[in-house]
Amino acid sequence: MDWSYDLCEPEEARLWARLSVFAGGFELDAAETICAADPEPETMLDVITSLVDKSILIREEPGTAVRYRMLETLREYGREKLQDTGESAALRRRHRDWYEQLVLRAEAEWIGPNQLGWIARLEREHRNLREALRFCLTEPAESEHGLRLAAALNLVVLARGMSGEGRYWLDRVLAHHSGTPTTHRVDALCADSVLAGVQGDLPAATALVEEGRMLAEAVGDGSTTRALVDQADGLLALHSGDLDRAVTSLDAAVAAFRTAFDLRREVEGLTALGLATALLGDTPRAISQIEEVLAITELHGESVQRAYSLWALGLVVWQNEPRRATGLFEQSLRLSRRSNVPLSSALCMDALAWIAAREQQARRSAMLLGAAEALSQAIGNPTVTVPHLRHHHEECERRTRRALGDRAFEAEIRRGQALSLADALALDEEPRTAPLPRVDAATILTRRERQVADLVAQGLTNGAIADRLVISPRTAQGHVEHVLAKLGFTSRAQIAAWVVGQTRNDQP
Repeated sequence: MDWSYDLCEPEEARLWARLSVFAGGFELDAAETICAADPEPETMLDVITSLVDKSILIREEPGTAVRYRMLETLREYGREKLQDTGESAALRRRHRDWYEQLVLRAEAEWIGPNQLGWIARLEREHRNLREALRFCLTEPAESEHGLRLAAALNLVVLARGMSGEGRYWLDRVLAHHSGTPTTHRVDALCADSVLAGVQGDLPAATALVEEGRMLAEAVGDGSTTRALVDQADGLLALHSGDLDRAVTSLDAAVAAFRTAFDLRREVEGLTALGLATALLGDTPRAISQIEEVLAITELHGESVQRAYSLWALGLVVWQNEPRRATGLFEQSLRLSRRSNVPLSSALCMDALAWIAAREQQARRSAMLLGAAEALSQAIGNPTVTVPHLRHHHEECERRTRRALGDRAFEAEIRRGQALSLADALALDEEPRTAPLPRVDAATILTRRERQVADLVAQGLTNGAIADRLVISPRTAQGHVEHVLAKLGFTSRAQIAAWVVGQTRNDQP
């Protein structure tokens, strides 16, 4: 390593050290802003290219982007050199500032045609965003930045179904903060409450909203901060089954956000308000509210909230107009697939299962229930998040189980759990999915791989598999990847379904 470092020109060596501030790679605009000075931004690409030629950096092209990364050993070496220069703290702060501004730009442009591009960019920067949040936890003076960054990241957290990770960071930055009443703390409390509510953790969500309301009164900076709390309270009430409170709180929040020209929060609130209004029985007003969201999102070329509003409108009409509702749910699914929003996908597939059950398409209903359950479990959320919808889900299960019988019902559930989203979109009464391949485990999988497959079927994570087999997590991950490759699968749910099928075939 020293030999490679000594072969570098001085400006290459300096940049190697500075670039070690990035985690998981970087793009040129970030490097030019964070690491510039010597070399200047104009010559940054030339020096980066030289480091690629010397195999210090690796150039990659994920999609339409160009990224650069270091092997972890080279990054650690660079960080040691950076520490020696005394620039480490300043560069980490510049790194944090740049990624905070990146997320705030994404937030400002979220309701617009660049939304999917922003989601892809923030996904590529996942490790850098974690690194920026870690820096915010280094000392109390950084805590306001942590609150601001973690709350703004709720956009992509909700879109990608990462509620658990979102709550982890919000809980940490809130605990690190002094507790002083600020707008950023209220925003973070409300964001944390929304995630807790989506996950069904209502006591935690309630405590967060209560603290947010108390601090909003202390901040006293106008209606916007109160609206943050009203919106969070309205969503909590919706998840708690208190529809009157949900409508009152969401109505107040939407009005305030409309006055403040906060389009993102306005459409989020309108969708939830429409659903709550429909569940209270005011169907015309609910349709008007949701159609307003559809008009706004279509005008701005937005995808994520449009998918949720199509699902909400489908829920309003499904009992009286099942054919129209089916079309709305399928539109939502296609948008969710394009923007990769697992929660709205699960919600739509569950609702489509209700329609299939009523139309006596039991196999289709069971497979959709299984597909929705698999997606929900993958993101750590319940399939049904609103109590007033739970009886539809339970009635669907009872009707489908009664039509198929217990054994066939469970078999179709497993088949649904193994479906890709594309396959789920194509479901009909005679599914066009290929049967699970008949593979001889004794000749295809090694003994260890079969053990790993059995543990995957039991629902164990890679870490739990590693503990059970007394191997490293990395080795467990490698075994799972080999099993997926050998069996031609793309998901752990498919492994589980295959193991169940093999076990049944092996029985006399």
